[in-house]
Amino acid sequence: MRRSRVLSVAIAACFALAIASGTALAGRTAGLKFHAQSMSWASSQLGWLLGSVACGQAFCTTVVRTINGGTSWSSVGSIAAPLSYEDNAGVSELRFADATHGWAFGPALWASGDGGATWQQQALAGGRPVIALAADAQGAYAVASSCDFNQDSTTCKHGATLWHAAPGGVWVQASVRLLITTEAMLAVHGTTAYVVVATPGSPDGDTFEATTDGAHWADRADPCDVADGEYLSSVAPISDTQVALLCQGDIGFGYADKQAFRSSDAGVTTTPAGTLPQYGIVSQLTASPAGTLVASSFSIGSWIYRNGAGETWTTSEDLGDGGIGWNDITFTTNQTAFVVHGPATCCGEHGVGELWKSTDGGLTWRQTQVTQ
Repeated sequence: MRRSRVLSVAIAACFALAIASGTALAGRTAGLKFHAQSMSWASSQLGWLLGSVACGQAFCTTVVRTINGGTSWSSVGSIAAPLSYEDNAGVSELRFADATHGWAFGPALWASGDGGATWQQQALAGGRPVIALAADAQGAYAVASSCDFNQDSTTCKHGATLWHAAPGGVWVQASVRLLITTEAMLAVHGTTAYVVVATPGSPDGDTFEATTDGAHWADRADPCDVADGEYLSSVAPISDTQVALLCQGDIGFGYADKQAFRSSDAGVTTTPAGTLPQYGIVSQLTASPAGTLVASSFSIGSWIYRNGAGETWTTSEDLGDGGIGWNDITFTTNQTAFVVHGPATCCGEHGVGELWKSTDGGLTWRQTQVTQ
């Protein structure tokens, strides 16, 4: 889950509010055996969740899988790494390219070649943290941070590096020049991939590049209003050529201006897709195969917004949950979507981690049990 540097104080405040409401969180956690953190889908039926389960007096980082669209889940393997983005050896995100090849990352990097049953640690760019990863059956992409873990970015001497690999293949550095950064975004659909380094407040705008063949990268025009302090906060591919983009700016206490755009030429040109409600700061955008847009956002609460077509956005969820937030909002079909509510790393050792589901194209949502 990407967190902009300019938002770190706001996010810390949100987490403090969530942790402070200990009684409420204890009630939510009591009946959960698996606490979800991140998810990935290779098809509408085949998906994985990264999370934690109690094992003895501690928690084990565990991967569970569904082969029936989330109706039931079963444990497939564990990773010998803490579920944490605050530990150099930890992991906090999960991405699968196909039924066999997957990666857990952020900040460490682990790979599986057997559907999540076993995991081996990998390293990129001298072992610097992996800050973004996206994968499809056509290939996987990863961004390694400019800095060592917990290094002050003002002392970093290298730009971030972009890497590419065929599923099960060797990581090879791509010829894309990235800025010095500890945060990045990646999105992929087939042979089309996007990489973003957002630079809130910079007069030069964001780094936004795309490839349509997996080899040749080109600049894309930043749709955000740089002069007004906007930055690109999320990218959601719809097809190999269609993509949705989310710009944010004017960050306040619990709110941010959010503008959506669509493109039918892989980001070369864009058209407006409306203005989202202001509540929420940390936002993720997803799109159904038919182009319905849904955004999760959180700050002092947690919200889900929807755009079925045109430029009109409606509010599907408005939760006074103290800002425990969302992760990996994802459509698996035109009607079915999932999101992790209160990802396990949000609320102490290891709280919440609910999986929520929509069966009506993002109009309504409910918690669904992760049975093992």
